[in-house]
Amino acid sequence: MTQITVLSGVERRRHWSDERKLALVEAAIVPGASVAAIARDADVSPSSIYRWRRKLCSKLAQPTGFAAVAVHADPPELDYGPSDMLVIELSGVIIRAAGGVSASLLVAALRELKA
Repeated sequence: MTQITVLSGVERRRHWSDERKLALVEAAIVPGASVAAIARDADVSPSSIYRWRRKLCSKLAQPTGFAAVAVHADPPELDYGPSDMLVIELSGVIIRAAGGVSASLLVAALRELKA
């Protein structure tokens, strides 16, 4: 004799509001955040968060994660004192860093020169 078990209950496919999707995506893009942990806490698949992020970012006018950069042939002279400015010259390129610039930004600029 064959036994068949019929499972009935709440439909598994859920519909998330745009506000909830945005809140989960914003939580996932915070530096140091774990998408897997956020998905687990919200009882949603991590791939859903990634898909929502791609969809939301594609609607933005500009890509996220990059800063606008302007390159000038003759940059204007900045009025910094000698103690407020770090000047690095490598391979004919001059990098001027004002006081208070982060070390990670300088390292990134130097790595780009190396490449």
